[in-house]
Formats: sequence, structure tokens, C-alpha cells
Amino acid sequence: MTTIQIEHTRTIEQKQKELEEILSSLGRVLIGYSGGVDSAVLAVAAHRVLGDNAIAVTADSESYASGELESARQLMRDLGIRHEVVRTHELENPDYSRNPINRCYFCKQELFTHMNQMAKEQKANAILYGQNTDDVGDFRPGAQAAKDYGVRAPLQEAGLNKQDVRALAKQWGLPVWNRPAMACLSSRFPYGTPVTAQGLRMVDRAESFVRKMGFEQLRVRHHSDIARIELPPDKLNHLLGNAELTDKLYNELITLGYGLVAVDLRGFRSGSLNEVLTKGTSGDADAILVAQKVLEGSGFLGTAAKQIDQMLIVKVATHDFMRFADENQRNNLVQQLQASGMQYMALDLASATHTTA
Repeated sequence: MTTIQIEHTRTIEQKQKELEEILSSLGRVLIGYSGGVDSAVLAVAAHRVLGDNAIAVTADSESYASGELESARQLMRDLGIRHEVVRTHELENPDYSRNPINRCYFCKQELFTHMNQMAKEQKANAILYGQNTDDVGDFRPGAQAAKDYGVRAPLQEAGLNKQDVRALAKQWGLPVWNRPAMACLSSRFPYGTPVTAQGLRMVDRAESFVRKMGFEQLRVRHHSDIARIELPPDKLNHLLGNAELTDKLYNELITLGYGLVAVDLRGFRSGSLNEVLTKGTSGDADAILVAQKVLEGSGFLGTAAKQIDQMLIVKVATHDFMRFADENQRNNLVQQLQASGMQYMALDLASATHTTA
């Protein structure tokens, strides 16, 4: 006989109460606080329950975007939460810098090692981090590091998902309640591409520039000397439909040291570099032939295509460039280009106003 268990949906108030009960049982705690909404809500929840026995801890390293640390500090100051900053050195660990698929494990390992030492000094009973229930099941080597180091995830334990976390942040008046997810800069490097201080600076400056252009949700993926920019579809329409804006972006990123600047035709996808872990690529010259056939069949003349790692980069004549600003037409092309077997499809921005490859 099969027994079926039905879990009744709990309200956010019930989940919050469980979170508070978990926190109240811990005594003094350290909270890994990145400045994002999850860790901010956890820090505030712990402070509401434990007062000065809740201490937020932020890592400072090359892999964090400029301005992030000061923003994190300011929020803790505004809320009156104790805050410590530790300098981490994950780039000095070759297991991290060579950028394997479990790179995040070694980042969290570095942070938790520092926090374990701080816990002894502060006589803290537990170390916490901001994983929620929506993070479970995703590829997150950092969660394995947390398990190995005995770090707890009270948001997850209380059954809070991302929507719940944002709702609490808004209810508590936190300015980060609707902030886009911000992964560390090393997440912009495809697995196997070494993470270097110089590369991180390039990504940081590139994303800062794109953000100043008015694009809030974005990624600049760092394929060595190639920048592949991801923007939400509606923002991509705006960029590709504005020759002056496109030219300005292209020139700035070339100045930063990139040899080729392209936009991802599928748009912004959080964690897009994990896609290659489950999907293969063709890895042969047929990808270029397929791409050229698709483009010519759609009326694009004078096109060129190149294959670099898992990425197909297409270049079209200047007079055809604006056609990619049409989202429906762009999506149709992407569907056809998927026959090339390549995971990433990008448009060379040199197509817009430049004649050189």
C-alpha cells in the first residue's frame, strides 16, 4: 500500500516564524553577507532576533565588482548591524584560478576558512549563508563547501524561496529588495578559461560602462579576448536599434582590451555558462556552414561566421545589422542557428559601423 504525504502550503508569515525560531536557537552567529538580497535578508532577520550577536561578514577580493563592498558596508551601517570585512585570496589558489566547473567550491572554501577563524575569535556558535529553496537542485558547488564546513542555510531550512525573500526585503524596507542577482565576476569566465586579476578588471570596467549606458541587468562574458554581452531581450532590441549606442559600446570595450565585442542573440540568462555542462557542442566546421546557409536563406548577404570554443559568432553587412533589433526575427534566426550545434550564438558588433573583422 502506497502512502501519499501532502505538504500544505505555508504562508510567508509561518516561514518567517520558523526562520526566527531557527535563529533564536543559535546564539551568536556569523552571516556570510555579499550585499545581495538573500544574504541581506538573512543578516536583517538574524539582527532582529539576536541583536549584536548577529555579525555580517563580507569578503573583499578581486572577484567582486567595484562599488559592491561600499554598498554592502553602507547598508549594514544604515541598519545598525555589526559588519566585518575579510580579505580573501582565492586567486592565489590554482584550484580556483584554473577555473574548473567546481570553482565556486574553492571560493566558498576560502571564505569559510576565514569565517571559521573569526568564529573562534568572536565565540560564535554558527556560520550562516543565504541559500534559499530555489537554489536547491541548481549546480552550486558552493553549497557542497557549506556542507563540508558545517555552514547552515536558515532561509532554506525555513522553506523560504526567492519570492519570499524579496517579499520580506520589501516589507522591511531594504533597498536591495528588487536588485538583480549579482554573481561574482569570476562567473563571467567560461569554465577552463583561467581567472586572472587582469581579466577580472576588464570585466568589471566593461560591466560598469554598460551599466552607465542605462542597462541594469547584464553580463559581460569573458572569452579571453572576446566580450559576449548578455542583455534582456527588450534591452537588446533597444541597443541593436540604436547605431550610435552600439558604436559607443563597441569602441569602449575595444579600448578596454577586447579584440572582438559581440552580443548574445539569446539574451540575458543567469548562469548561462552552466549550459555547456548538460549540452554538447558540434566542435567542427559544419557549424559555420550551417550558419552561413541559415543567414543566406534569410536574406542576409555578405555574411561571415566563425566558431570559437562553444560559440558561434556571426557578422553581417552594415545595412542588415538593424534587422537583429526585431525580436521576433532574431528569435527565428536563433532557432535556425541552433542546428549548428553551438551553445552560444552571438552577433559581432563590428557589423554595425565597422568594416574590419
